[in-house]
Amino acid sequence: MKKLLLLLPVLMICACDNTKTYVVGETANCTGLAETDTESVFCKDKKDRPINGIVKQYYENGSLWREMTIKDGRENGVEREYYENGQIHVVANVENGQTEGLSQLYNEDGKLHMELNWHDGKVESMKVYDNDGNEIQTIINL
Repeated sequence: MKKLLLLLPVLMICACDNTKTYVVGETANCTGLAETDTESVFCKDKKDRPINGIVKQYYENGSLWREMTIKDGRENGVEREYYENGQIHVVANVENGQTEGLSQLYNEDGKLHMELNWHDGKVESMKVYDNDGNEIQTIINL
């Protein structure tokens, strides 16, 4: 019983989140940050090693613009983009450098504007909402 109690603190330490945060241009060098459908993001640290962690980009005024989850240098996980006023703009899931699943786009006032459903890096369907949150258009098989 004493041995088990001694191992518990060690297991708790090992279970901690070791996610490191990087900043583009300061502690991370990233390519593919342009807003295109064909580029995927790849990030390295200052020692030219692929990054594992969260990479953040900032507007010139210092407010957060984008945060990406990076695994083995490639975007892999949740990406969030923000307006300069701090409101969320985009929430998307990225798998191995490609957008996959549901992405949500918001107006500058924080209201849901559009939902895109992605598969294999391409938009399969889209829903558009008005300012009251009512669905006004659905497009399938884009």
